[in-house]
Parts: sequence; C-alpha cells; structure tokens
Amino acid sequence: GTQLSTQRTMNQDMELWKQVFQELIQEVKPRHKWTLTEDKDLLPNSLEPGWSQYQQWAFARFQCSLCSRSWASSQVQVVFHMHKTRGKPRGNVKMRVFAQRCQKCHQSPFEVPEFTKENISRILNNLVFRILKKCYREGFKSMEEIPTIREITLEGPHDSNNCEACLQGFCAQSGFSEAVQSPVSPS
Repeated sequence: GTQLSTQRTMNQDMELWKQVFQELIQEVKPRHKWTLTEDKDLLPNSLEPGWSQYQQWAFARFQCSLCSRSWASSQVQVVFHMHKTRGKPRGNVKMRVFAQRCQKCHQSPFEVPEFTKENISRILNNLVFRILKKCYREGFKSMEEIPTIREITLEGPHDSNNCEACLQGFCAQSGFSEAVQSPVSPS
C-alpha cells in the first residue's frame, strides 16, 4: 500500500539496520559488543577525538509524502562514525542517511530513502570491514568496497538542489558546483 509507505520513517528501517549490523559484527567479533545508532546531526568530517569515519554513496529509492511521486538515486550519502572503547571489547557506531526532496513539489519535505535489504547488507558489510581495519588493525589492504546494487539505470545528473547533503556542502557531487563552499579546510 502506498499510503503506508509515505508514513515510513528511518526508525522502522533502523531496526533492520541494527539487526543486520549485529549479525555481521558478531560473525567477526563474537565476544565484542558493538552498538549502531542513528544520529540525525552527524556531520561528515566532523569527528570527535578517537572516532573514525566511513562514508558511502549508495542506491536507494525515495517517495514524496506530498505527491507520492517516487524516484531513485545512486548518490544517497550514508555516513558512519565509529569508535572502539580502548582496552574494552566494545564499540559504538553512529550513522546518518542524508535525505532528498521532491523536484516537483514546492516546499516538499526532505524524505528518508528506502534501501533494499540486500543493499543494507552490502553497506554494513563494508562498514564491518572498515571497523576491522580502523578499530582492530585487522583485514587486508586490498579489501574492496562492495558497491550497492542499482536496480535501474539512472539517467541525468545528480539533483543537487534537492539533496540534503549537497545543500550542506557534504556531497561528492557538490564539488562540481562552485556555489557550494567546502566546509573542510584542506589538511
């Protein structure tokens, strides 16, 4: 039913993200306790001391809650900040998924995307590799990132005017626009 899907929030999805994350992290670190939480205020490259970042651009679908129009994007930005407690078998991951809004509606709200379970698994698999590498110094240099599945071929440029990450200057695509000032000073 389309009526239900317009009411969906990241919270419903978050349970699935948490469940899949636990399955994956338990496989590699069965006696360690890691938590995954959503943080809507998380900013790319704005890290607390001792935290590492992992950013991924993924495929997902959106639906406008005003006109029910749906669209897909392969530039959905997912940001993770991760931290392992020193000397303890536990760690935390905070995540944020950047939203997009409908091109057609005036003053349309930013919508949270919907990911397939397969793509959630791929994104979290990449995250777990990154945790092993950054937090445990394990893993191989050659571990390739698994791209998310694009269910459809997308035509045309990324719609920066309706991408929350672009508007805040955090999108990979926003680098092509001189109007967007990079929030990060070159290191």
